[in-house]
Amino acid sequence: MMAHHCDNPIPLVVAAIDFGTTYSGYAYSLRDDFNKDPLKILINQKWGNDKTTCAYKAPTSILFDRDRKFQSFGFSAESDYTDLIDNGEEEGWRFFRRFKMSLYREIKSERGGRPVRRLGRDLNLEDEQGQRMPAMDIFSAAIRHLKDQLMNALMNAFMGLNPNDVRWVLTVPAIWSDAAKQFMREAAKQAGIDGKQLTLALEPEAAAIYCKENAVKAETEIGKSKDLSAFSPGEQFLLLDLGGGTVDITCHSVNRDRTLKEIESSSGGPWGGTVVDDAFFSFLKELVGRDVWKDLKENNRTEILEVENSFDMKKRDVKKDKHYMIKVGSAFIESYNKLNECDLAKQTLSESKCSSLVEVKRDKLKINGTQMIEFFQGPMNNIVQHLERLFMKPSMRRVTTILMVGGFSESDIMLKKIESSFPGKNVIRPIDASLAVLKGAVIFGHSPQAISERTSPRTYGISVSVPYIAKVHPEKTFHICDGNKMSTDVFHVMVKIGQQVVMGKTKVEYVCRPARAYDKVSTVEVYESTEENPGYTFDPGCQKLGELRVSMPDISKGKERRIRITMHFGFTELKVTAREEGTNNEAEVTFDCLR
Repeated sequence: MMAHHCDNPIPLVVAAIDFGTTYSGYAYSLRDDFNKDPLKILINQKWGNDKTTCAYKAPTSILFDRDRKFQSFGFSAESDYTDLIDNGEEEGWRFFRRFKMSLYREIKSERGGRPVRRLGRDLNLEDEQGQRMPAMDIFSAAIRHLKDQLMNALMNAFMGLNPNDVRWVLTVPAIWSDAAKQFMREAAKQAGIDGKQLTLALEPEAAAIYCKENAVKAETEIGKSKDLSAFSPGEQFLLLDLGGGTVDITCHSVNRDRTLKEIESSSGGPWGGTVVDDAFFSFLKELVGRDVWKDLKENNRTEILEVENSFDMKKRDVKKDKHYMIKVGSAFIESYNKLNECDLAKQTLSESKCSSLVEVKRDKLKINGTQMIEFFQGPMNNIVQHLERLFMKPSMRRVTTILMVGGFSESDIMLKKIESSFPGKNVIRPIDASLAVLKGAVIFGHSPQAISERTSPRTYGISVSVPYIAKVHPEKTFHICDGNKMSTDVFHVMVKIGQQVVMGKTKVEYVCRPARAYDKVSTVEVYESTEENPGYTFDPGCQKLGELRVSMPDISKGKERRIRITMHFGFTELKVTAREEGTNNEAEVTFDCLR
């Protein structure tokens, strides 16, 4: 994807949107304030669904009317949808929540082993009633609402502010594909954010930057402490960002100038807090049976939403020797009793394997702490196993500190699991762990050079044709072009996986020519691979990212026209440019990761 970076190197204001799986929020700071104190960051605290509630983030929930027009977001969306259901007026309205993970797509292979990306602009999502709507419209509407709210706050705070003086930062998981990042960038553009003013921030990197700044400030105020030693020059640390949908992991060392150098490619997986919720709901389905659950989904959707919110609050403090009251609502109990002609409280639980784990108390379930812990086992085991594999790598030998951030890290059971699994590591969870990504995104917007070096997560290159050699090239690559025997689909490596790339400095160039003398448009296919030295673009682990299409209307020089392909590495996004040499006009280039 063609990455755009802000033309204005010194924005007056940085405005960051943390678009999360479960919760979203925004924050901002002035350049003058940042220069005096990088941690002077203003965050919206008015997300509460009533006047007494103070919330730094709102649920990532959005409601559209019957004409698919935006109605409300966050707590308001959940409240409005509940009212519609209570009044029997919800039909035709579209309510979406926790939809961010729809962009996390595994790469699957089609016949012949050639990988195909599933994510495209035509992606449609189903709402709570099974109605479909374009994902791009859903994401852009949510971003537009957050952007408009933020812009209103800025205009109220700074009269006469020019919108062009704002640098926008949008957070994305580090493990997302280039296609998912491009999807978010295009959704932001559709929401009214100029691409030249937008920067994407990798969530764990933003959190690492915030933690570093926070530690530096703490050191200057209270003196050095054991917990803050991770940010001394030469120290190395692992940032564990436990979000609602994804778990993102980055590893950095601290340079002498206190910038951060990535020492291991970012990694992670779909092991966030929503997986715990899924385990809980699977437990409920098993408890009451499919028929009851179907009845609840069709006739009591608001009760299920309330159950989810109730469980979300309880799961933050789980202990083995405690019991937890989860409000499920009277409809939950009544639906079971009606469809099964028996009392859920008196008969079923006493006869089931759940009898020692769950009790029914009016409209609540009293759940044993042992069972609550069981809901966490899946994601906890995946996270620990992934970290164990990471720490076995030679590059990770000197990493002694684990920093835990993100909303899911606020669950004490997660903190204790990491501490007990890695007793030799110094495990730190900042006080405002759930805001580390948001605050770090603001700092990153002011100072993108805070990450000085990154490790290339994959091998990048382009598809080229070379003279065919029978005993060297596979027969299926044989192709005759302009009378010459050529081997096609050869993977020309430009940067290898694991290679260190310097922010804004590392660039690799390749000069090629049009395939045919009469071509007025030359197409260059860009690929990535999980292998260090792929030979062909159809090798296992190879994935087409997109195409660069260079307009070359003057064909008088035939095949002697030279096209210079440049890949710029070290940015949040891969930046690729192409131009025809010797021409005054800039070549038309599109780099499309979406299908």
